[in-house]
Amino acid sequence: MHRFQIGVLVATFCLSLPYSVSAAEPNTTTSQVISMTSSHWHPVSDKPDVQYVMQEGFPDGIIVLKSGDLALNELSFRAGTIEFDMKPLAEDIPGIRFRQRDHQNGEEFYIRSLPDCRAENDCVQYSPVINGFMLWNVYPEYQKRAPVFADGWNHVRLVISGKRMNVFINDSVQPTLAVGELLGNTQQGGLELHGPAAFANLVVTPGKTDGLSPVPLPDSMGNAAGIVHAWELGPLTALHYGSAPVYAESPQDPKMWKPIRSERFGVVNLNRQYSASKEPSSLTWLRTYVDSDRDQTKQVSLGWIGQAWFFANGSLISSGKNFYGPESERQRPDGRLSLENSSIPIPLHRGRNEITIALYSSIHDDDKHSRTPYGWGLAMRYDDTRGLALQR
Repeated sequence: MHRFQIGVLVATFCLSLPYSVSAAEPNTTTSQVISMTSSHWHPVSDKPDVQYVMQEGFPDGIIVLKSGDLALNELSFRAGTIEFDMKPLAEDIPGIRFRQRDHQNGEEFYIRSLPDCRAENDCVQYSPVINGFMLWNVYPEYQKRAPVFADGWNHVRLVISGKRMNVFINDSVQPTLAVGELLGNTQQGGLELHGPAAFANLVVTPGKTDGLSPVPLPDSMGNAAGIVHAWELGPLTALHYGSAPVYAESPQDPKMWKPIRSERFGVVNLNRQYSASKEPSSLTWLRTYVDSDRDQTKQVSLGWIGQAWFFANGSLISSGKNFYGPESERQRPDGRLSLENSSIPIPLHRGRNEITIALYSSIHDDDKHSRTPYGWGLAMRYDDTRGLALQR
């Protein structure tokens, strides 16, 4: 159902090509019609199954991409409008990537081309691609229902401005999906297509943002009371799959820990810390502190991906799994990272308390125990902060 392929990207600017798009000034709104012919695209995945078709009614051609990925030659896009027609060819997640750079970073929008797509709350989704990880399972806030035809042509219009994006599907007047903050590492880069789908009528208009503000929308969830923002990240330690880690395995030297902060929606985004292609499957350690004015127990909402063990002042208090597969190990909602994943009581004593989390994350829960190229992180919220002082 979910896949990951990040390939070679050319992101330069060349005035000699008819479809080239510069890093546009805000008042540049000249539309560029993109030719869907082999001389203007190159593969970024191993042996993509692609045909370039000339057909009546499609003067600029059709790309029939049955599998794999293609990149547009010599494109550099920052802000503006990208619109195209797309017809899914199989049940998968075909779509488009933009601001692609360094083989590993960019932004992605895609359709889940399933028969029930129009009724499902994850019919369309935006995901950042960070250091080779595609974070579909970290941001359920950026998936929505959509008026998609799983067996026919769909018109897609992306309006991109700074850190914001609005997505319009078919005849939608209001945004089908409004992305309050684009979360990738890039501000400018290339454009890629991902199959299985047919693509046609691709037009890029740099600078045409329809008045969409480039400033991120306020993050009411991530700024809610009780969200833990300040963490420390320890070095990776050996992954002993099948056995539970103990607190004594956590890094003991204070100099081995470094500060890290939560991002939008309160997520500690570990994908920014590691590379999908280089890091082995390992155990990740995170810790935070909270001061309590008395001995008490507080309920905590937790979201995470993978398998986690939660320690309070060195004692194991809870553990749990949240893998998309197998289905039996998915936490609500559908194996995504969410503060709905779990709620646990944490015993606190008067004074300073250390909360430590060991995380088997970004690995498959299967016999191979292999790293996934998907989301890696967690979020935590104290449901009642009375009598507490959280680490800042």
